[in-house]
Amino acid sequence: MFNPTKVGIDDIRRRTADRASRHGWTDPLFYETTEADPGTGQAAEAVAEGVGLVLACGGDGTVRSVARGLLGSSVPMGVVPLGTGNLLARNLDIPRDDIDRALHVAMSGRSRSIDLGEVSYTDGDGREHDDVFLVMLGAGMDADMIAGTDAGLKARVGWLAYVGAFATTLISGHRIKVEYALDDGPVVQTKARTLLVANCGMLQGGMVLLPAAVIDDGQLDVMALRAKGVLEWAQAGAVLAGHTVRHRVSSLRRRGSPGELKEVHRTRPVDFRQGVRVHTRVLEKPAAFQIDGEDCGTVTEFSARIKRRGLTVRVAH
Repeated sequence: MFNPTKVGIDDIRRRTADRASRHGWTDPLFYETTEADPGTGQAAEAVAEGVGLVLACGGDGTVRSVARGLLGSSVPMGVVPLGTGNLLARNLDIPRDDIDRALHVAMSGRSRSIDLGEVSYTDGDGREHDDVFLVMLGAGMDADMIAGTDAGLKARVGWLAYVGAFATTLISGHRIKVEYALDDGPVVQTKARTLLVANCGMLQGGMVLLPAAVIDDGQLDVMALRAKGVLEWAQAGAVLAGHTVRHRVSSLRRRGSPGELKEVHRTRPVDFRQGVRVHTRVLEKPAAFQIDGEDCGTVTEFSARIKRRGLTVRVAH
């Protein structure tokens, strides 16, 4: 599967055919993604054709869509990163700046089973959607940043384009009022700059935001960033930079009982929790929403769950 809008696709097709021959694969089939179907239908069609490997050549949106088309199959996915963030490739240490090396990993590497997130959400217009995510989704400041990033600048300087949008969002962004619950635990009601639900924790530039988020542990990692004012931002920065989440994991895995009263937090600037599923409601106006770094408009409610080792990806030995 490849995104035809990416530069150098003809060269990638040639290299793919060459690599397939060198590694003993049959002649590859090429499927173009479209705006209407960015990879899901094409991946499902390839599975029906009996292929032994599906390559996702594109950005995080293409990779996510191809992964969705492989649900329920045992066909592995190879990733050839051609986007800006390339978040899954970063988290799996798949080469991002060398197409030949990425193709080599896809065709001769080992198969690794990873977790896959499934999400259902209601957008700001009341429409319902179902999707998957491989890295993380979020409501609030992170989604505002993605929506505010200039596409032309992103094409020129890559992930650095997010820096300016982040600064703008940091200055002008507001906190959103949300309530969320993990598994059968208590409902947490809070105001947050952003609420992130993660399958793994590395972002652009190699920043590890959620070090406890492991891509095959069968857990979702949820982070509510509530900081306001200089002092709380400094405290939040210390938590994130120091990776202090590690010593809190055991205490945050406790479960509440159904029907427990709402747990309202106003003090901790960052809150980490883990679980298999999470349900979230935005209590005021719809909030900006993103999935794996893709702007998804606004959201009023969403439910996410982890499908343990629901996808097989080719990685380096």
